[in-house]
Amino acid sequence: MMYKKKLHLKRKRYIVMRNGTDIFCGLARNYMFKPVNELGDTPIKTYSSEKKARASFLNSWIPAREDWCKDRFDVVPVDEEITSDTFCLSCEPLPDLFE
Repeated sequence: MMYKKKLHLKRKRYIVMRNGTDIFCGLARNYMFKPVNELGDTPIKTYSSEKKARASFLNSWIPAREDWCKDRFDVVPVDEEITSDTFCLSCEPLPDLFE
């Protein structure tokens, strides 16, 4: 049986910003800061908690260790929202996260 439903996820995440203008981006150790107005389709590093964002960033970005206390970097809470029309082939009804 095929079910067609609209997927809608919304959750609180945390990102790392530099100087209030650049966002920490990248995948698989290919990390960089990009200005907000130049993000395009660049993957943004997001974290499930402020503590995880800070710890992971410090482990990924060596120059941050000395600069963190100089108010250069901030962990910022954001709302992430994902929506999609989707088809699912299943014998079971879709979970509640689908409208």
